[in-house]
Amino acid sequence: MRSVGKFYDDQNFPRGFSRSGVFTVSEAQLLETYGRTMRGLADGSLIPETDIEQNFLSEITGSKDLQSSHAKCWAKYVNKTTNKVRSYTLCVSQRKQSNNDYEDDDVDNDLDI
Repeated sequence: MRSVGKFYDDQNFPRGFSRSGVFTVSEAQLLETYGRTMRGLADGSLIPETDIEQNFLSEITGSKDLQSSHAKCWAKYVNKTTNKVRSYTLCVSQRKQSNNDYEDDDVDNDLDI
């Protein structure tokens, strides 16, 4: 696959692909080196020139199963950038219980001897 320049996505990965915690080192290198080509092939702005690029295009369009590292990496990138899931956390504060909260627990301290 040809490289048409470094690929960066500052909107989704402002610290870079390798520091995002999403991609492995090899996946980050693939995206940086071939990402512009993969994006161009995916959106139709580039025409495949080699068999590798044609196979990549067939894999990402669903004609073939994802097998190449380029196609798997691009599918992972697209998944992470388009399927944004927001997660929320419910935080409940508990009040500290005092000894007076146990008034129902009357204990008879009278011992019959």
